[in-house]
Amino acid sequence: EDLKYADFEEIPVDISTFMHDPRYLGKALYDQEGRFTIFPYWEKTLEDIFPDNISTKYNNIVLTGAIGLGKSTIAVICLLYLLYRLLCLKNPYTYYGMQEIDKITISLMNITLDNAKGVALDKMNQMILSSEWFMSHGEMAGSTNLVFHPEKHIEVIVASSNNQNIGRALFANFTD
Repeated sequence: EDLKYADFEEIPVDISTFMHDPRYLGKALYDQEGRFTIFPYWEKTLEDIFPDNISTKYNNIVLTGAIGLGKSTIAVICLLYLLYRLLCLKNPYTYYGMQEIDKITISLMNITLDNAKGVALDKMNQMILSSEWFMSHGEMAGSTNLVFHPEKHIEVIVASSNNQNIGRALFANFTD
């Protein structure tokens, strides 16, 4: 167990704890009556994608279905869990064999920048703002267009074309 977690500054929690615990996303994912707002199907899907606290079962995930089923929310939860695990590492750059002059990037893409900001980024920001853990591992900047600046030289960006991601150390991407 010591060797398994030797690269971690903080041992990550599993995806279920990440979603339910108020320290992480619990405050954002429960309504005022105390009901968990993620459909059971999606919760099981996330537990399949992230079978334990440090593994990801799939490299690419395609979420399909009708409007209002929670696809964007699930994609944002996936990105936040990946970001969380990156931030738990002592040095994400050493862990992934990268140069520290690069900047690990998490990208949110849509047909326009406004759509990327209005769909994924807004959901992400609301979840981050309600999370004690994230707010202690970065800072929210901006007055109207909030941007989360995580620790450890990691960035979260919005994009509307592949050209805006070219040349970046792209760790995870959500394209809507």
